[in-house]
Amino acid sequence: MAVVELEVSIPQDLSAIKLHQYQKYLSVAKNVDEEDKNNEFLNLKALEIFCGLSLKDSYNLPVNAFESVLKQLSACFEEKTDLVQRFKMTGSDGVTAEFGFIPNLDKMSFGEYIDLEAYITDWDNMHKAMAVMYRPIISGNKDLYGIEDYGGSERWADVMKDAPVNVAIGALVFFYRLGKKLSRYTMNSLLEQEQKKGTTAFQEALGENGGGINQYMDLLEAMSTKLNQLPRFHYTPA
Repeated sequence: MAVVELEVSIPQDLSAIKLHQYQKYLSVAKNVDEEDKNNEFLNLKALEIFCGLSLKDSYNLPVNAFESVLKQLSACFEEKTDLVQRFKMTGSDGVTAEFGFIPNLDKMSFGEYIDLEAYITDWDNMHKAMAVMYRPIISGNKDLYGIEDYGGSERWADVMKDAPVNVAIGALVFFYRLGKKLSRYTMNSLLEQEQKKGTTAFQEALGENGGGINQYMDLLEAMSTKLNQLPRFHYTPA
């Protein structure tokens, strides 16, 4: 029997995986039965999506190589993901552009806020959220820079499909952590009012702000659920 030799392109870290690949994998994982997640289906789809292997090629891989590739992919998705302030992408025309995260969140426009809120908890639309959070750097230096004015997510959404997925996950983690800090600050502020003015003042403050706080916490809980579920890689050893 002839030995089959295959060239396999294996991502060595999350920065080598594109956002659209991850979105495709999540879409597949979301639309399969729980039983299918425990067999080889998702493993084969992972090799197809992240490594470019056809079903036939995957079946021709030696067992140890099959396991090795899946373990490497699994290791990628266990990486710690921090906020990436700026990153570069090279287009099909060979032109390289550098994109920067919104430099000053306090000055975020209403349009940016509305679009970001609509897209950031939906991985199907994460490329649109990325087009809000990151835009071409037009001025400045390494630490202080300016980005292109926001003209709607459509301008860069398709480009962001090719962004490294670690950038998207890092940005989501950043906003989640920021939200938790803000929620703790809000609650601590209300508790200080209670200590200074008594229980009645605290209850009045909750009456005025409680609905907003509850909605905010619901949003954070939804983001937390996505953080705990979506970045995971469904690797089932043979």
